[in-house]
Amino acid sequence: MNYLRQITKYPATKYTIFVMLIGLTFGIFYYINTQESPVTDFASCIANKKSVIRELYPRQCVYKDIVYTEDIPKQDIISTDNGSGIDLNLPKNEKAQIEAWLEKNEYNQYGDSIDTVYMGGTPLFDEAKGIYIPLYDYLLKNHPDKPWLEKSASEEISEPVKSFTEVKVWENFEDPNFELQYPDFSTLVSDNGYPVKIYTDDGFEVMIYVSENTPQYSGICTQKLQVDALKVSICHNNNSQYQDIYQRILDSFVAR
Repeated sequence: MNYLRQITKYPATKYTIFVMLIGLTFGIFYYINTQESPVTDFASCIANKKSVIRELYPRQCVYKDIVYTEDIPKQDIISTDNGSGIDLNLPKNEKAQIEAWLEKNEYNQYGDSIDTVYMGGTPLFDEAKGIYIPLYDYLLKNHPDKPWLEKSASEEISEPVKSFTEVKVWENFEDPNFELQYPDFSTLVSDNGYPVKIYTDDGFEVMIYVSENTPQYSGICTQKLQVDALKVSICHNNNSQYQDIYQRILDSFVAR
């Protein structure tokens, strides 16, 4: 009672206590709201206000340089509803052949090198459209010729494969910066410059490009040399009948 009388006597003291109580209340409120819950997984990471969310698929959450990835149940990933999920289904009439082709070539399930790393964990996200494309569409995009299908008898090459040892004479193609050899049974043509075409009427074709740009060629190109800003690329149309000869031409390349 005496203490209360003293507070009444001294209003300044009463005001001071009131301010202290308000300050203590705000202090407790601030302490509670600034305490961080421990981050141990994706759920606790996204609950933390200091985390950064990466809108990938699956989503990622970064807290103190540690990345937590959202765990997507398999049934949520596999879907066939027009791009609302990732369609990993393959046509029944090609499924077994595709799987055998992937295993034979040691590819991953997307038909790429086994050590390929994808942002977001999948190459099936189309950033331009913001949707996921079916696995089969991705395979066709990168392998339009469907190399997993067995060739019918009508598609088999009628001529036996020609080995480079069957070439009796190898001609020399010379440039100030390099040289290579090509079989005498082929024709060499150029328009007083590059590209140079070496070909036959039955499907053999080699193109030699010397340019700063990567050649736009439908077959296989191998860059062999760079002279200043110019690149020497040797391309061929991948005719299975001439694989040994193509390789022999590439092996004969000598830079000067």
